[in-house]
Amino acid sequence: MIIEAIDYSDKYNLVILTISGEDFSISYDLYNDLHLNIDDKMDFDTYKKILEDDEINRAKNLALRKISYAQKTSFEVKKILKDNDYSANTIEKTIEFLNEYRILNDELYVKSYVADKHNLSRWSKNKIFYSLKSKNINEELINKYLDQISNKEEYENAYYFALKKARNNFSMENKQKVYRYLAGKGFDFDIISIVVGDLFKWLMVMYIC
Repeated sequence: MIIEAIDYSDKYNLVILTISGEDFSISYDLYNDLHLNIDDKMDFDTYKKILEDDEINRAKNLALRKISYAQKTSFEVKKILKDNDYSANTIEKTIEFLNEYRILNDELYVKSYVADKHNLSRWSKNKIFYSLKSKNINEELINKYLDQISNKEEYENAYYFALKKARNNFSMENKQKVYRYLAGKGFDFDIISIVVGDLFKWLMVMYIC
């Protein structure tokens, strides 16, 4: 195997080697360590090092592209790389790289996720919890930020959905529908009972008046 060309990628900060018509991306450190030149013949050990480094750099670039679209957890990045048939060693080194440069940060992800889902989407604490659990996030970390949501805030979100669902219909049948609707959104039964009680009492007063 002979090195046919050596190029440099400023965009990715990598050295591009052309070997037998195929391009391989390696780090400058490895390039300097191997003392590579055009027309050099490579032994198997050198070629293996180039292959390994090329795979790691391809994995890094894939992970960075995915994260650029939307922030990801460590678990999600690992799954993406695994689904693209990267080796366990490559996945581990890619995660180490992303953590080293603070590109991956599960705590910041959880903090932002909880704030967005609670304040913008008005999700219940339970729905947020199980959504983050599905991303393999540590329960203690999830609860650290969910515990910052007060019962009053949870009540207000549940009341928002209950009011939309009730549509000024305070019949017993509709009251049960609203109750089930809130339960389906993951609100605790204690919160639901208070919200439904308050809402239908208010609707009754409005109707009488």
